[in-house]
Amino acid sequence: MPRSEGGSATDQPTTDQPTETERVMEQRRGERGGQSTTTKTYTVKSGDTLSGIAQSEMGDANRWHELYEANKDAVGDNPDLIHPGLELKIPN
Repeated sequence: MPRSEGGSATDQPTTDQPTETERVMEQRRGERGGQSTTTKTYTVKSGDTLSGIAQSEMGDANRWHELYEANKDAVGDNPDLIHPGLELKIPN
């Protein structure tokens, strides 16, 4: 089969528009990024409690258990004992 001027039969026109695959990949990156690319943190101060931090940072003191679960490795077994300077991750 003879080649036409300007390219082969498999050449596709180039555009500045993203392909369907590129659009899907960008959407997936956005979904992952929207969940938590930047984790909000709080540094414990003297006199702080998990319920107080939950109230000020999460809007509900009753969510202290979520705060504890997200930081159990750093806090340890006793959620009533948190130390100044400890950096806590604040769940969404």
